[in-house]
Amino acid sequence: MTTRTEPKTHSGSKAPTRVGGIAAAAVAASLIWTLAVPVLGVDLTVTSIGGTAPQTVDLVAIVIATVAVSLVGWGLLALLERRGKGRVWTFIAVAVMVLSLASPLLAAGPVDARITLGLLHVVVGAIVIPAFRRGVPA
Repeated sequence: MTTRTEPKTHSGSKAPTRVGGIAAAAVAASLIWTLAVPVLGVDLTVTSIGGTAPQTVDLVAIVIATVAVSLVGWGLLALLERRGKGRVWTFIAVAVMVLSLASPLLAAGPVDARITLGLLHVVVGAIVIPAFRRGVPA
């Protein structure tokens, strides 16, 4: 009797860490929003670059954006990993995070709102990027 074992892939072991990173980022963003808006009274109403109408950024929008952007990043990382280019993802992710700061920092609105939104971008990136990076060959 011959037993055949399939080669073990590492992609399965990365998923819990990456899902945990997304969850941690969503929780952290929720905590920041909760501290800023209901506790400190920050009004997260801003007009985006090129926008005409002000938008209020609520907790639901923050959680949805965190999860959606994280899933897009995960998809890109999976694609790059299949091609043996997983290391490139970190540079792309950091660049996207830095470029994403233009939106809140250049938006029209109260300074405290823009700083809070910028902080949200940085905190989500600071959690998701290292979580996704674990297991990527150096």
